[in-house]
Amino acid sequence: MVDYDKAVATVQDPNADPVLLAKIAYENPEFGANVAVNPRCYPGLKRWLATFGDERARQTLAQMGVTAEDGPVADAQPAQDVAADSAAADQYSADSYSADQYSADSYAASAAQQQPAQDQYAAAAAQQQYVAQQQYTAQPAQDQYAAQQEPQATNPYGYTAQMALETTDQELIAKIAQYAPELRPCIARNPSTYPALVDWLAQLNDPAVNAALATRQ
Repeated sequence: MVDYDKAVATVQDPNADPVLLAKIAYENPEFGANVAVNPRCYPGLKRWLATFGDERARQTLAQMGVTAEDGPVADAQPAQDVAADSAAADQYSADSYSADQYSADSYAASAAQQQPAQDQYAAAAAQQQYVAQQQYTAQPAQDQYAAQQEPQATNPYGYTAQMALETTDQELIAKIAQYAPELRPCIARNPSTYPALVDWLAQLNDPAVNAALATRQ
């Protein structure tokens, strides 16, 4: 977790590192509203805070005109309801998303035109992914990851490794990343995981997640 004094200084710095702001938002949720109003808070991070941030962060962003498209993520559903989510996810297809729904690629292109900080954040994420890949050059990344034990689901909501690997439902992918941290390596390998979430996973600096990201084509 980012040191409290460092977090205070960073959120007040108009030239703060966007990557550090993202780390503070994730590890120090009580600073979510402060991160949101920082001029270096890029659109993708505001969108994440509008979805996963605390009540104060969401209210602050709502006053700025930024809200989650499907409303804030509520507490995950009980395990008995997850089966219904899974069935709905199987019926979902990436092709079913209409142009006015969230598209990570088009959103990233728009954000790059609107705010230079987004470019800097993307470059930093790409650099971290490159470092992770270099750690696995002695053996093809796919072989190394296959040699590892598949993560065991320990979350109380019924999210499984197979669900994290195969679902194409973007909302379900985001929920699993938030509420089932042990399955983030599977989310990192899922080809349907949208680019903004892939970038966020790269910032966690988790060896298992980095290994999974290195297998993406």
